[in-house]
Amino acid sequence: RVRTNGEVIETLAADLATPEGVETVVARAHALGDVELLVNNAGLSTSGPFLAQPADREIESIRVNVEALYRLTRAFVPGMVARNRGGVLNIASIVAFQAIPYWTTYAATKAFVLAFGEGLAYELRDSGVRVVTVCPGFTRTGLYADSGVPGLAGRLLPFAKPETVVRAALAAYDAGRVIRVVGFVNRLLAVSGALTPRFVLRWLMAQMFAPTAARPG
Repeated sequence: RVRTNGEVIETLAADLATPEGVETVVARAHALGDVELLVNNAGLSTSGPFLAQPADREIESIRVNVEALYRLTRAFVPGMVARNRGGVLNIASIVAFQAIPYWTTYAATKAFVLAFGEGLAYELRDSGVRVVTVCPGFTRTGLYADSGVPGLAGRLLPFAKPETVVRAALAAYDAGRVIRVVGFVNRLLAVSGALTPRFVLRWLMAQMFAPTAARPG
């Protein structure tokens, strides 16, 4: 438990890749009182050719990025709806907007987060509960320190500071946005991706994210 600026912050270690870990978080949060804002920010990433990845590690990432997010949302949103107030802030990614060869599973999990958040936001639009999905680009956090960003993308695309993403996410929540893409370059990528034929986009993403050994030529 940490006290800062007059607020008490309580930390809790739990393995969100397991139902038991999620339940630990849910039980502790309920014991502390009503949850007014749920931030689904936990994430795991693997990168590289799909068949080269340990299946257990990829499944673990699906459990954290998708299943835990679903379970936590399911646990806390009913109480918010009953109180006619509250919110969910989902952290997706710029890679949620298209398939990413060599980052296939991670991008797919973030596509789920984006679609899930957008759909839920509409369902809860008259409930007093906000659901905002934030799509940052690469951010200087432990996620990328552990797995890295594959290929040219990790060297060419900009990395944001965590505090920049936090400010943008909270501003989007305060404004009642449904989706917020963080950063000018990322907004440009999202818009241009929507206008580009998918077969072209797949090829471009493969060139950007392929490990050196996997890139043709």
